[in-house]
Amino acid sequence: MDLQALLSLEAEELAKKILERRQFLSEALPGIESRMASDADELAPKVEKLRLARDAASNKVADLKKRRNDAQSEARVLLQESRKLREVIEKSGGMKNLDPKWAKEKLEEQLEEIEDQIEKKALSLNDERKLLSKRKELLRKNEDWLNQRKKNNPEIADYVEVSKKMNKLFTQANKLHQEMLTYVEKNEPVHAEFTEMRGELRNSMRQVERSRALIKQSESAIHFWKNTLENGFDELLKSANNVEEGGPSSIRRRSADLPIASKDVNRGEEE
Repeated sequence: MDLQALLSLEAEELAKKILERRQFLSEALPGIESRMASDADELAPKVEKLRLARDAASNKVADLKKRRNDAQSEARVLLQESRKLREVIEKSGGMKNLDPKWAKEKLEEQLEEIEDQIEKKALSLNDERKLLSKRKELLRKNEDWLNQRKKNNPEIADYVEVSKKMNKLFTQANKLHQEMLTYVEKNEPVHAEFTEMRGELRNSMRQVERSRALIKQSESAIHFWKNTLENGFDELLKSANNVEEGGPSSIRRRSADLPIASKDVNRGEEE
């Protein structure tokens, strides 16, 4: 019904239309509330299952990350120790037959560079895997170099032992990091699905609460309009009649700064 047709209705007819609308809503809303509640009941266990799967993977990632960090921290300490030992041995002339290429591209500097990138930069999973592969190759070269140096330089046994321990810890950290990345990759779609379905569940629950609130409102409105049709419109039109007779409106002004017109019985309104 358009606005003009609505305004042309008599008060009683308009009240009946409103009552019919409220009764219609009162009959329809319980079905809507029931469907929304059913959707929420169906979604809730699915959301919980996804949450548990996501949290389990997240906990596994956290555990792997801690173990990786512990191994890397210990390896970094040994890295610094091996560097100091190497420098002392080189100064004393204890290392013989050094490979010039190896002397130029020292393992420690390259490993430290990789560690800095892993620790400080926001890398993609693919970039992290590339760095781990590079570190693995450096560790392999170092292991070969250590074995060769040990044969040619028996006096550097401490340096070799420290470096081998460092190699072992970095290798362990590499494996843990690779495993961690695998879990992170697998968990991404699970987390995305959980987030989407949780949003659907929250929306269904909001609709349930909204439907319940509207049901209560409809019950109150039905009671009001039935009472109005039975007992007349005097109470409903009380404020309107008061304004029509020159009394103040019961509607609160939007701004307290607006001037209030004064009413003189003989002269009418004055500014």
